[in-house]
Amino acid sequence: MPIPIMLALFALVCGGIITFCSQVAGVNQAYGPSYLLFQCVGFGVVAIVIHLVQRHPVDLSPKMTGIAVFAGVIGAIGVSALLLAFRMGGEGSIIFPIAGLAMLVAVTLSFIVYREPLTATKLLGMGLGVSSIIVLAR
Repeated sequence: MPIPIMLALFALVCGGIITFCSQVAGVNQAYGPSYLLFQCVGFGVVAIVIHLVQRHPVDLSPKMTGIAVFAGVIGAIGVSALLLAFRMGGEGSIIFPIAGLAMLVAVTLSFIVYREPLTATKLLGMGLGVSSIIVLAR
């Protein structure tokens, strides 16, 4: 199996755990901004450790710094919405599939920005993904 696919599967598992932890926080009535702050501490610690292990300096162009900050803001808003949904009694079996439709946004942006080819197989895969999410959310 190609390494990029293995890494994507690893990211899938990690993303699922992060999302589930959001449900745990919401069900336990955690205050969203506090939860996000400590989640960011975890991200920061791992980033620092990776920099130290790889002996790589902090190196990011101004453009990529802006994109990183933008992604952080969007991510924080998304996690806050997820936490609030669970805090208000939303069920994981409904909230997770709806939030899972985020892949449509990412795939669409990849087609638009990077002009990735839009094949019948990819369309079928997205359709199956959407249909499975709709079925799960019922």
